[in-house]
Amino acid sequence: MWISLAAALVGLAGVAAWVWATQPANRPFMLVGTAVLVVLLGALIARRTWLDPQRGQVVREVLLVWRRPVAWADAERVRLTNNRGGQLLLEVRGADRRTSTYLPLVAVDLGGDRSQDPAFLRLLADQVDAWAPARSAVVSALRAQAGHLAEGGSVRDSPLARRYLTGARPR
Repeated sequence: MWISLAAALVGLAGVAAWVWATQPANRPFMLVGTAVLVVLLGALIARRTWLDPQRGQVVREVLLVWRRPVAWADAERVRLTNNRGGQLLLEVRGADRRTSTYLPLVAVDLGGDRSQDPAFLRLLADQVDAWAPARSAVVSALRAQAGHLAEGGSVRDSPLARRYLTGARPR
């Protein structure tokens, strides 16, 4: 994805330079279009999600402006979901149904096999267990993944990847 994005940006810069050099009447449109694309690209790049253990929340922030905290205890939905692109995500949906936040857990795709660190998976399981104890299935799945990786197991053979991504059932 990042290679495609970089190639598109290089192509866009080339087209913008050509328009600037050959079509002076279109320069205002090119400047406005470039500004809009820079803002959209900034929104794509400047996203971050973090845990707030003191408040029991997952917080998503875009462009350092829009913050959407979702409390574990108030969450309508806390579940593992396969995005059909080879990634397994933890979905946390707020009570108002507009504040879903997704945390990537495991991926088996063209970018390679990768998973969150076992320490982070344990922290995540502890947070869900402390603030939303009714979500025991999610907690046990996260702890099983962390244990498998801590013992040196591969991502592709991990419990979450086998169950949700590769089509095989856990052993």
